[in-house]
Amino acid sequence: MDHMYIHPRPRLIDEQFRAARDIGMRFYATRGSMTRAQADGGLPPSDLVQDEDTILSDCERLVSAFHDPAPGAMGRVALGPVSMFSASERIMRESLTMAERLDLRLHTHLGEDMEEDDFCLSMYNCTPTEQFERMGWASPRTWVAHYIYPSPSEVTRMAKAGISVVQCPSSNMMIGGGSADALDMRERGIKVGLGCNGSATTDHASMWMETRNAMLLGRVSHGPAAMGAREALDMATRDGAACLGWDDEIGHLRPGACADLVIWHANEVALAGAITDPVEAWLRCGPAVAGTSIVNGRVLVENCQPTMTALKDMLREHAQQAHRIQKIA
Repeated sequence: MDHMYIHPRPRLIDEQFRAARDIGMRFYATRGSMTRAQADGGLPPSDLVQDEDTILSDCERLVSAFHDPAPGAMGRVALGPVSMFSASERIMRESLTMAERLDLRLHTHLGEDMEEDDFCLSMYNCTPTEQFERMGWASPRTWVAHYIYPSPSEVTRMAKAGISVVQCPSSNMMIGGGSADALDMRERGIKVGLGCNGSATTDHASMWMETRNAMLLGRVSHGPAAMGAREALDMATRDGAACLGWDDEIGHLRPGACADLVIWHANEVALAGAITDPVEAWLRCGPAVAGTSIVNGRVLVENCQPTMTALKDMLREHAQQAHRIQKIA
């Protein structure tokens, strides 16, 4: 899933779907939006925001063109105003209305920064979670990123409402601003998946690293017995699928599920002493390398190398463009 909320030119998400189709990846696009520029109290510069009508029209277009609600779908669309900092109340409310009308998922950032509390207090005379509830976003169709600063009672209410949360461990540690208490939320009944966040705060974008760091954060916060590799793996698979409302088909290996799986290399010298518990060793003795990746029954990576010519061409072109942008000879 990608939360695309900067649109410097039209139809970038269309290109993401095209690339996913060419590679053979299952892709969930979240059409993000920002309407509040810095001059209006938001975060982005004015050239990166869009007006509400443009956003809503493009959301309708993307859903019509790419959203497939059928079982085994390779592409779906969700709606994702980036946060109450940077998206107007109108776009939040109308995104909810569209999501209910078209049966879509909703996504946003919530409780990511203490400044959000100050913003909501001054703008709405309440906490971010309270405004979230007032707008009707607290529902089973919603998953939120970060959620670092809620009160215990707010977490309990969100659990009862059925929302899901995405923890971004590496990004949160890179910034040094705290991270969601995944163990506490899971104990209260919230599904907590994992995310990399953007390249501005997580250079590697490795889901294996997020899973390892989620395990370590849980142990640092709650003690060495609090979280093992199996609990972290659950977050990385089944809970992540639940965030997308897709846990009936992906995130697990059962008859009738989509044939999406990764086979990890386990023959390195670093794993020589790990045969007693290979699941624990998977996160303790890393970094691990995905040797084989299968999506929808097709082998896309084998022996750590992409099998698709299109992907090899994309990687080659990406390297060329990166060198051009960074002016590297």
